[in-house]
Amino acid sequence: MAAWGTKTFEEDTANDWIQELIDADDAREFINESLSTEPGFIEADQGSIVLAASETLIALLDEPRIGIPGELVDWVGDNECDDVSDLPVSALESIDRVLGEESEIRQIWSEAEDFDEWLENVEQMREVLVSLSTM
Repeated sequence: MAAWGTKTFEEDTANDWIQELIDADDAREFINESLSTEPGFIEADQGSIVLAASETLIALLDEPRIGIPGELVDWVGDNECDDVSDLPVSALESIDRVLGEESEIRQIWSEAEDFDEWLENVEQMREVLVSLSTM
């Protein structure tokens, strides 16, 4: 991964995901599929996609968090998306998997100097999703 930072979109896979969202025929379905994970080990790219979809969900239901690219903020402001209010529960389940032992992205970050900053970012995202899932 050429771009690598502690915020969700400081990584190439997450940024590529934005363009796929913009091009998607059904944004809700695309976000829902992006939140889905297969049982077992989660590859780093899939973990990045889960985080990108979760950030987008937060932006749709609440407000964009710091570090969201302008392109995504513009998309959220300019596009209607079918009701996604049921998706925070799926996002939480997937984030918990990304934070778990069978997650390549967590393994990579656990060896990095900035692990605590990355973990704090993901845990803050998780907290927002918890509040959104109880609405």
